[in-house]
Order: sequence, then C-alpha cells, then structure tokens
Amino acid sequence: MFDKIYHWIDERIDLKSLQNKLLNEPMAGGARFAYVFGSVLLFIFVMQVVTGILLMFYYAPTADHAWESTKYIMQEVEFGWFVLSYHLWGASAMVMILVMHMSQVYLWGAYKKPREVVWLVGLLLLLIVMGFGFTGYLLPWDQRSYWATTVGVEIVDKVPIIGDFLGRFLRGGAVPGAQTLSRFFVIHVMILPLGLIAIAGLHVFLFRRVGPAGPFKGAKRELTAKMEYFFPGQVYKDIVIVLLVFVAICALAIYSPHQLLDQASPEASDLDPEPEWYFLFLFQLLRDPALSFLFSGEWGEFLGAIAIPTVFLALLVALPFIDRNPERNLLKRPIAVSAWVVVMLSIVVLTIRAIQFRE
Repeated sequence: MFDKIYHWIDERIDLKSLQNKLLNEPMAGGARFAYVFGSVLLFIFVMQVVTGILLMFYYAPTADHAWESTKYIMQEVEFGWFVLSYHLWGASAMVMILVMHMSQVYLWGAYKKPREVVWLVGLLLLLIVMGFGFTGYLLPWDQRSYWATTVGVEIVDKVPIIGDFLGRFLRGGAVPGAQTLSRFFVIHVMILPLGLIAIAGLHVFLFRRVGPAGPFKGAKRELTAKMEYFFPGQVYKDIVIVLLVFVAICALAIYSPHQLLDQASPEASDLDPEPEWYFLFLFQLLRDPALSFLFSGEWGEFLGAIAIPTVFLALLVALPFIDRNPERNLLKRPIAVSAWVVVMLSIVVLTIRAIQFRE
C-alpha cells in the first residue's frame, strides 16, 4: 500500500528527483562529525517550535495573567515544567551551537570567495537567534525578566538616531508594562520565527548553490581523498549528534528546571537584574570594577553597550571583503586565529566574572 502511495505521489511531484537533491549531495572529504552543525540547529529550532506551541496553549500574554499562566504551566499542567524548561534550555543550546558553527566557518576560512553571501546571511541568523533570547526572556513576567528587560531596553535607547524610537516602540509607553509584554510576545512567536524560516531557507539555498567548503587543505583527510554523499554516512553522524543534544537538553531541563520568581512589578526592587547567560559578558563589561575607568558614566555605557558591539558586528560583516587571501590553512593564518582566541577568551572570562560577581 505504501509503495502505491509513494508511486502515486512520485508521478505528480517527482519525489525521486527531490530525494536525489537532498540525499545525494557530495560531501567534501567524506562524511564528518564536523558537518553536523546545520542539522543540529535545524533540530533544535523544530523542537523550539514544538515546545513553544505547547506552551502557547496555556500561556496568556497579558500583564494580568502572564505570570499566573506561567505558574500554572509549571505547577498544574502535566509535564508543563519540563516543556517550559526544555524550551528555555533549548534556546541556550541554539545560541551555543550557532556560535560553534560560526567559529568553525571562521577558522576554516569558509567565509571567503565564493561564500561571502552565505557568511552574511549566517550573521543575520545569529542576530535573529539573539533576538529570540532577548524577547523570550520577558515572557514569564517575573521580577528577574522584568528588570533585565528594563535594563536591556534602556541600552537600546542609547543607539544613535533611532534609539529613542526603538526604545519607545519596545516599551509601548513610558515604562515597561502591558504593551511591552504584548509586543515582545508578537515579536517572539510571529516575527522572529517567520524571519528565521525565511533567512534559514535562503542560507540553505545559497549553501547548496556554492557547495560546502570542507576543511582547509592540509587537514587530516584531503578534500579529494574520499568522495561520499550526504546519505547514508553523514545522515548517520547527524542522527547520533542530534540524539546526544536532545538527551543533554532533556537532562538540563530535568536537573535544572526553570525557577519562577515573584510577579513582575514596576515598584523599586533590590533584585540585581541579569540577562540570559549568553548576554552576561556584555553585561559584565559595563559593571566590572576592573573596567570602570573605561565604561563608567553615560559615555562609558554607550561605548560598552553600543559602540563596541556595533564595531565588532561591522568587522564580521566586512570580514570576507577585508580578508581576500584564499589561504585557509589555520597554521598560515596566525592573525585570524589569534583574533578568534582573544575574542573567545574575553567572552569566557567576562562570563565567569559575571557569575562570580553574582555569588
């Protein structure tokens, strides 16, 4: 019966041709665990959509009911605490895997000609994923999320020219309130998912047009040493890593479930607001006593919160056009490798100091 259904559909939409395009993609250098990042990110996004939809059945995006509905999900809905915790940890996993993937692309020199546009579209995906983290943080509507978002929107206010407009748009009023929650909810569950699907589709299309760069020459296996297709070798490796990631997120959701604080209130609070861990390095940059001579005062806040991230992003955008050397071997690109090490170490050190500062 299934064969008849398959042949009936195949006659109408040419399934075999689609299957050939999807599964018979040549893999430069053969199947590798180093190629799993795209599939892992797709899996995490699908699971974020699934868990997000499940949460939306019970979540009420209004200032009067957001906190109560979140509490209801965690305490009354069967396995609601797990779904919510999985969704939150899944967001963290998506950021981590995306940064690892972009680091790989950078270190392998895969942003170079003819893959400049693929790199630029990947940067857009990074911004969208960060936007998910920023907008989703407010939705539980507790004190932690409220005050962290308040600080985040105040930083947006400092953006030159458009900052005041963006801040007023996000808040929907003089202070964060019902309109803020409503707008963050719409951005989080409608605008950003649609944007991610469109940009990710473009990213895959461009990637398939130019083909995978593969590891740099001089790696353990030369690119031409072995020719394999996506199926079955790479599919097997993707499935293995996807299962490991799924188990890891489930374990984190079980052993470190989300903790809901008191309901959000605009009244003065002695709570020290903090963003999600992947924004902690930037937050610590502004408040670290060792760096106060650079980032204190209004100008210092502008320098740390706006100028440095903007310059860094601009450098990433310009990277394929600045680095025109076709050389991709790590050992022959000491400046590029050193820059990556400095940036990663800075982020790690600032994040660790932020955690120590909290304790």
